[in-house]
Amino acid sequence: MESTVELNGYKITEAGDVITQLFKYRDNYNNKGKYLGFKSLHEHYSMSLGNCTDWTGFPMSGKTQVLMECLMNTSKFYGWKHLVYFPDVGSNVEIIADLIHKKTGKSFNPLDKNTIEDKEITQAIDWVLEHFKVLTKKDVKAKLTPIQFWDMAVELKKHDELHTASIDSWKDLNHPYSDYGGYAQYLEYVLPYRNQIAEDNDLHLHTIIHPKLTEKENGKRNAPVPYDLKGGSEWFNSGKCMITVHRQDPTFNLAEIHFNKIKPRSNGNIGMIEIWFDKEKLSYFEQSNPAPNVYEKAFACKQIIIKN
Repeated sequence: MESTVELNGYKITEAGDVITQLFKYRDNYNNKGKYLGFKSLHEHYSMSLGNCTDWTGFPMSGKTQVLMECLMNTSKFYGWKHLVYFPDVGSNVEIIADLIHKKTGKSFNPLDKNTIEDKEITQAIDWVLEHFKVLTKKDVKAKLTPIQFWDMAVELKKHDELHTASIDSWKDLNHPYSDYGGYAQYLEYVLPYRNQIAEDNDLHLHTIIHPKLTEKENGKRNAPVPYDLKGGSEWFNSGKCMITVHRQDPTFNLAEIHFNKIKPRSNGNIGMIEIWFDKEKLSYFEQSNPAPNVYEKAFACKQIIIKN
C-alpha cells in the first residue's frame, strides 16, 4: 500500500514501496555490470543499467575514444543501443566515421594502408546506426539543456530499445544556472535529477566534463581528479562512477585510466590501469592482450548471462 504520509514531494517509505526492489537488490548484490572488453578494466569498472558515469581528462587524452569503445563493445556483446550527443567529436559524419572505424578497424584516411572500401562502409553503417542514435544540431541557435537531453532519452526508450545516453561534452550544453541561484546550486539540482532518471528508467547516463588545466610538477602534469572540475565537490558528491583518462603527451599511445569513485560497490573499485591505443584501428588494447578481439568474445560469452 502506498504511503499516505507526504509533504512537499517527500513521503515516508513503507514496505510495499520497496519490497520488490529489495528482492532484486539481494539477488544482484554481487553481480557486476557488463564486461567492456578489457580484463584489467573489468576489475575496477563495469557498466550497469540504472547508473551514471562521469568521464574527465585533459584535451586529447582519449577519454571520448575510451567511452566510445566501451559503448561499442556493449553493442557487440549484448546488443545494447545508445543515444549519443558528441559535438566535441565533430559533425555527424565525423562521429559516424569514428564508430565505423572502431567497428571495422579500417581508416577513412586514403593515405593509410588500411583504408576502408565503399562496400565496407555500406555494410557497417547499417549496424552502427542500428545501435547508435547520433543526435546533431540542425539549428545553430538551438540550445539543449542536460535535463532536456536526459528527458529525450526517456522518451526514446518508450518507443525503442535504449540502454545508454552520452554527452560529450558538458560545456556544449545550455546551463541556465542563474535560474538556480548559481552554478553550485544548479549542479546540486541537475545531478541528483540525472541519477534518478537513470535509476527509474534503467538507463546508463554518461557525461564527459573538461577539467581545469593544472600546473606541471617536475615536467609532468598529474591526472586530473573530480575536484579539478568546475563545481568539483558537487560532481564528486553526486557522482556514481567517476573516471579520468590521462596521457602525459597526446602523441603517446599509453593511456592511464583512473577510477576515482565507483558505485555501487559491485561494479568495481577505485584504482588505475594502463591501456594502449592503436591509432590504425582506432581502438585500445591491453599489453597482455595484443589481440583483444579473440579474448573479448570468449569472455563476453561468460558475462552475457549477467542480468542488470
